[in-house]
This record gives sequence, structure tokens and C-alpha cells, in this order.
Amino acid sequence: MSSTVSLDSGNQVFLLQVPGFTKLRFAPRAELNGREVKSFNWKLGGARPGEQQYRGQNRWGKWKLRVRGTSSLEILLEAQLLEKPDMACLYALSFSEFSASHVLTHGRKMGGCESIVLAGRKQHAADSHFLVLVTRNRHTMQFSHPLEQRDISRFAVTTAGKKVQTLSASTQFDRCRGKLLRASPVTISASLQGHDLMVNWAKDQAGPQEMRPVPQESGWNSWDYYRWTITEDEVYKNADLIASDPVLSRHVKRIIVDDGWQYCYGEWEPNGFFPSGMKKIARNLGRMGFSPGLWFAPTIVEPHSRLAQLHPDTLAKGASGFPCLAFSCMERKGFILDPTHPQVRRYWEELFRRYAEYGFKYFKLDFLASTVGARTFWDRATKPGELMQRIISPIRSAVGPSCRILGCNYDFEKADGLVDDVRISADIHSRWSSVKENVSSMAARFWAHRRLWINDPDFTLCRGEETANDPNLHQLKPILPFVRPEDTNPSGFDYLDSLVDLSVSEAEVLVSLVILSGGAMNLSDNLPRLNETGLEILRKAVSAEKGNAAMPIDLFQSSFPEFWVQKLDSGLHRLLMVNWGQRHKKLEIDLGRLNVPHRAARDFWTDRPVRIQGGRLAAVLPAHSCLLVESKN
Repeated sequence: MSSTVSLDSGNQVFLLQVPGFTKLRFAPRAELNGREVKSFNWKLGGARPGEQQYRGQNRWGKWKLRVRGTSSLEILLEAQLLEKPDMACLYALSFSEFSASHVLTHGRKMGGCESIVLAGRKQHAADSHFLVLVTRNRHTMQFSHPLEQRDISRFAVTTAGKKVQTLSASTQFDRCRGKLLRASPVTISASLQGHDLMVNWAKDQAGPQEMRPVPQESGWNSWDYYRWTITEDEVYKNADLIASDPVLSRHVKRIIVDDGWQYCYGEWEPNGFFPSGMKKIARNLGRMGFSPGLWFAPTIVEPHSRLAQLHPDTLAKGASGFPCLAFSCMERKGFILDPTHPQVRRYWEELFRRYAEYGFKYFKLDFLASTVGARTFWDRATKPGELMQRIISPIRSAVGPSCRILGCNYDFEKADGLVDDVRISADIHSRWSSVKENVSSMAARFWAHRRLWINDPDFTLCRGEETANDPNLHQLKPILPFVRPEDTNPSGFDYLDSLVDLSVSEAEVLVSLVILSGGAMNLSDNLPRLNETGLEILRKAVSAEKGNAAMPIDLFQSSFPEFWVQKLDSGLHRLLMVNWGQRHKKLEIDLGRLNVPHRAARDFWTDRPVRIQGGRLAAVLPAHSCLLVESKN
């Protein structure tokens, strides 16, 4: 669909014409050392083939806006300033109010996606990174930045009622190196098929490489059930159950010891819960037929660690010039290990080479995004968008290509090729509210799977009152650190609530979404305490064939997608219908419209045949339940 940009010279605003939308008005702007710049005196400049060029000038310097393309428009804002600012922000686009029905935003790391239906809603503000999609009258308009960035770009959106009140695209320059500033290019595309816009963008970021193979094996991770209470005995108990189970043993091939094995962040030696040492644990798990995995937060250094006390020169600095506590999670504080420091690179290479030689084959690297919170690094020329590469490269060099790396809390800039798996959703828990909070991020990132990395939707959980025989089911309350002595009636947290409330049907919804992600699957329940109902859910999950990520069909019409379709490498399809509501609901989907063959089908969870009449799949679903249908040969 062709789009155009023109200049209204009288009002000094630009007019964007996109199919399905009324004429949209936008104006570039800037902030230099905290001062807003709006007046540019734009004039049409010398044009090149396929490009419009507008030039402006004001007291701060000379400005240039370039518009390229026809079916898709690329907009570039450039400033040649008279003086070098300390900080600057260039807004290539800043839109005024226009009508819309839906907005889809994307976070810069795991989670952070919102699917916003614009109807009778109060004012709402959201940040988005890389992509933001706006829908009106079934037409979808996508604004995008490149995935690979040096300086951080973002979109900011505010909505109210059925209007997008403001929408801007900006690039932040926190530490300017000169007078010439170039904002990250913004591409505007439009289509009746919004899913295709995201897929085509992902292909452009990934290049011509083939689709990545999906590992068929699953894993078990200690975190969600045990958290910091994990011990080596509990690791072996879960490994023993998996090894003795005729189904789980065929499919669960990784055992990952998560946070809680180490003395502290920054001192990566086993604590008293692991008296045998990690080398022996890796060897024993390997003898049992498992690929051992281990959790690290490579850039986080707690103040009481020897690394912080003895080598403060290796820590990134704050605005004061001193090491800063840029990390905070669950009331734990930490410095940032400077990924640009040569000594840090050598430290990581030695640390991870040692654990790879112990026999660990899977490394979960967490809290990586916190690194950006520091202000000053040893290499002062390093840009925020380059930090992930600075962290991962020495670790990858140390562990080698045969080991698998999961990027968690991982900024997506320069992600392609650095890690194998990437967390796409925020932390999941065995709660229905947690499933609903995370479904938007699972849905919004289907385009990344197999093109840029293997999607990791966090844990595959099923424990609850109906699926476990566990006297400690409701014991773990990790939010208690937030209760302060002076709090008499704390608000904002359910301090005494359990992180477990899933019914069987709700667990099936969560596990169905993980299956349809097509990607990594890591169990994280206390397996010996699950009953047969719980174990059977997990057996079915790990046995499911992997493939492409499912496409959420109604992504641009709803806050919680009800209809999903997944294509497997075998040529079979899975269809998922979810009732997110509080009452029974009839759901119906036209398979012909989705180009899904009308073959015989079965209910994935019950293995019963499913009738498809007239090319349509229909069912009345109870509240908080799903129907997962798999086509048969």
C-alpha cells in the first residue's frame, strides 16, 4: 500500500497519507540539554531519485529530514549543530491526534508488550521499542526502528477513547560525541495483514539465513518452585523422577540449576546448599543422561562480594564517577561489572571456560538489561546498543558453539546470532493473573521465533490444588522483602497471597500457549510432588512436536487473543481457542480463511476426535479454559 509525505509549508507540519487512515499530521522536534526545539523553518530541498529532502535552519544549527520509498516510507532526521550538547534527543516523528481502534506496543526486552483496544478507555501512556502498530478499519500501520542500534530509540504513545492522542519516534543520545547527530531511521508500512508487517520486518533484521532448527528436547529448571531454597538434593530428586518416567525421560534432556546455587551475585562459587560442588553435579547429571545447565547474572556484582571489594576499578560508574548500584531486584542491590573493561573480558572468559569444562552445556544469562543503567564505562565510546554484544561475545568464545545460551532480561539490540534462545515474556507464575499478564508478549513476538532466535516463553507450569500433593504449595512468598518495618497496612502487593492458584483448565491454557510458542520448554514444578493429573499434563507438553510460533489471529482486535494457529514442520496444524472471560462462551473459527486443511482432528488434551463442520471449528468453552486442536495425518 503506497503512502506519501508532504510539507504544509504554512503551518510547518508534515502530512502523512496512509491507506485506511485520515491524513495524519506530524512535526519533527528535538531536545538539546533539556531545552525543547520545535521551530525549523522547513523548506523542500534537493531531491534524489526515490527520496524527498527537506532542510531547516535555526539558532541551534542545520537540520535535514529525508523521506525515502513509496510502498514503505523511511524517515531520517539529521542535525548538524553549532555546539556539541551533553545530551540530546531527536524526534523524527511527533504526531498529533488521530483515530484508531487498536495499538500494539513492544518492550525492549522480555515482557513489556501491550495490546490496547481503544474503546471507552481512560488516558493511557505506553513506551514501545523497535515496533508499534496502530489499527483502524482493519488497516494496520506499522512504525519500526532497526533492531540493531547504537543509541537507544523508542516510540511513545498516549491514547484516550478511540484516539491516539500522541505518537512519537525518538533517539536518545546520552553522551554526545560530536555536533553531527543522526536519529535512528523510522520505517512506516501499512497493510490489511498486520501480521505480515511484523514478519517482513523480522526477515529484514535477520537477513537471508534459513529458519533456525528448533531443539526438540525440553528441560527442567529449579527457579519457579524452589527459588533461593534450591539444594543439590532437590535437583537430584527431580532428575531421578524424570529419568524414571517413561515419557519425561525421552524428552526432558536438560537440568538447569537456577539462581540460588552461588554464594552471591559476582562470586560464582557454590554455597552451602551445594556441598559437593558444581563440577560433581555436572558430572553426575551427565552420567544420568542429562545436559547440565547453570544460571548466571554475569554483569551483577553485589556489594559484599570480593570482586566489588577488591576490584572496584572493574565496575561501571554513575554520574558521580564512582561505582553505582544500578541493579535492583527483590530488594537486592548490585553494582554493574563493566563489559568494556579488558580485565572483565578476561574474567568472564576464565569463569565460563571453567564451568564449560566442568560439563555444563546450557547457560542462562540473566539481568543483562540492567547493564544499561550505569552511566560511564571504561571504553567511553561504547554506546548503549552495543553492550549486549560486549557481554555475550567473550562468554560465547569461552563456552564454544556446542553450548547453548539463553538471553534473559536481554536487550534485543544486536541480538541476532549472539544467543540461541531469548526470553520473550516476563516471569510467569502458577497464577491465572500471571498468564493474562504475559499473553500479550507471547502473542506480539511470534515473528522472532526461528528468524532471530528461538523464543523462550518462560516456564511450563501446572502445579495447583488439583495437580499436586504438596504441603508447601503456598509457602514461597518472594514479595515479602518489600514489607518495611514501618508498614502497618501495605498496599500494592498481596503479601500473604500464594503464587499458586491454577486450576487444571487454567494450567492447560498456560501450557497450550507454551506449546504454541514453538520454542524452548522448561518445566519448573517440584515434579515429585505433582499428582498423576499434573504429570500427565507435562508428559503431553514435552511430547508435542515443535515448529513455527503460532499466529494470534485476532491480535489487532483484542487485548487477549482468543484464536491462534500454528504450523508444524510436519505440515500439520494446531488451533487454539481460549476463553479468557468469566462466563461460558461460544467461540468459532473459519479454517478456510486461515488456509488450514480440513483434515481429521483431535483434542490435544483429551485425545478425543473433534468435529469440523463446513470448514468451521466451533465450541462452547467454560471460563478460563481452552480447546487445543491438532490435525491428524
